[in-house]
Amino acid sequence: MASNGIESPPKRVKHESSSTAGNFNLAPPTFDLDIWATHYEGALLPLRLSHVAIHCPTLARQAMTMAISTAKEGKDVRLYTRICELADQLGFSDIGTPDEEHIAKQEEGNRRQLSKLESELRGYKNNLIRESIRMGQEDMANHQLATGGPLPDPANPLSTNAAGYNAAYQAFGKMRDYCTTPTHMASMNLRLIYTAILQAVSMQQLGSSAGTNWNNVLSTSSRLRTSGVKEEEQIKLTPIATAMSGIAQLSQGNYRDAAAAFLATPKEYNTIGPVHGADFGRAVASANDIAIYGGLCSLATLSRQELIDLVLGGNFRAFLELEPHMRKAISLYTTAKYQACLDTLRRYYSDWSLDIFLGAQAMSARHGVSHVDLLFARIREKSITAYFSSFSQVSLSALATTFPPALSSSSSSSSSSAAAMMEEEVLRMIETKQLDARLDVVKGVLVAPRKEARSAAHEEAKRVAEEVERTLLLRLHRVNVSLAGLGVPKGKGGNWGGEVGNGVGGGWRDYGG
Repeated sequence: MASNGIESPPKRVKHESSSTAGNFNLAPPTFDLDIWATHYEGALLPLRLSHVAIHCPTLARQAMTMAISTAKEGKDVRLYTRICELADQLGFSDIGTPDEEHIAKQEEGNRRQLSKLESELRGYKNNLIRESIRMGQEDMANHQLATGGPLPDPANPLSTNAAGYNAAYQAFGKMRDYCTTPTHMASMNLRLIYTAILQAVSMQQLGSSAGTNWNNVLSTSSRLRTSGVKEEEQIKLTPIATAMSGIAQLSQGNYRDAAAAFLATPKEYNTIGPVHGADFGRAVASANDIAIYGGLCSLATLSRQELIDLVLGGNFRAFLELEPHMRKAISLYTTAKYQACLDTLRRYYSDWSLDIFLGAQAMSARHGVSHVDLLFARIREKSITAYFSSFSQVSLSALATTFPPALSSSSSSSSSSAAAMMEEEVLRMIETKQLDARLDVVKGVLVAPRKEARSAAHEEAKRVAEEVERTLLLRLHRVNVSLAGLGVPKGKGGNWGGEVGNGVGGGWRDYGG
């Protein structure tokens, strides 16, 4: 869909006992909304505030007021109208009435500006000046992006492909034929990445698939890393390209690939500021956001040693310094303090569910399950598996005490119900091969598979013997080749076949002694 949409208020869903709850009707977050909003700018800010209003009732009025004000300051009339409609749907009819006079005035100004830009672009094309055409095309694309693009024609279904933010993306793409330097190409790719992200977020909030848009982000980010600009300019482009690749992988549910991208993001991302007029740290994701995304994806997918070496001991630690609670959670996991780790993460569940990327519905999950829900569930399953690996058997009641049901809808749940919920969770983990164990339902005990030390020693001895035999056979084969005179000749200067060019042939290397 090409229109600039805002997600409709979802129906309330019940909390899941086996993982974290769906991110609807969240508790108040730990951050102050006014301060939080000052960290962002651009077309994504109204969408962020709308996401907060839908999912957090306690902040709904404040978020909608700020979203309406922010959208009204921009040129996108349809975005402003949709946010007003959303405010009315949420019960804030007093602030949800659109300013018709402002809408008419803004639409007229947009039409005049578009007509002027089209006239200038035609003149540049008639004069055949490539640089002027490129700049005129860029101005046209920026206008389409700021105004949300044209409306689709109801009589022509194909017009959707050239409407909304799609029009801006295509307009930026047309700059390619008129770019004469690597810097021009890098500037175009930056704008294509931002537009594709804006397209993807808008489509996700409308309930449509955004896989194509995220793939565009990945491919364009890859081109940006090899744009051919000077080294001092590439130093500014690489952090943006790597971080945006991570966001695209995260949004597609490829959490391990996302972790790799975030961990590879240079720490300069925090200080680069605007690049070619685009400040991705404020328009898309701040360095604090990268720390959260990378920390959660790493916790969910990497081993304990990888967390120690790559996350806590690598370059990514500079990002974690911005979010001490994330660094603390990872440190607790690496020291086997799993319950404390999960408790630390759970305190910030509302904050992360209100993030426009983490709180978005996962593409491969059922309705109401966000990326943060899936990440929390994976971290919990990893913690249970790691905890159980130290024991030969563990009672379900002990597991339920160590790993209480996450975000349970009833804080006064009995120990028997907690054990029953843990039994369901453990059974699911065993069925999906995530946990190598047997469950004794009668005794309520989780039993590790028996490991026969004698058999294991025999298998290891057999493996070593086979490796030694293989090595000896290879050495014998080499001796036989040398004795048969089939060795490869080597020249004096290290060139195979002799020293070419001076007429001196090399001798045969003597392997036979």
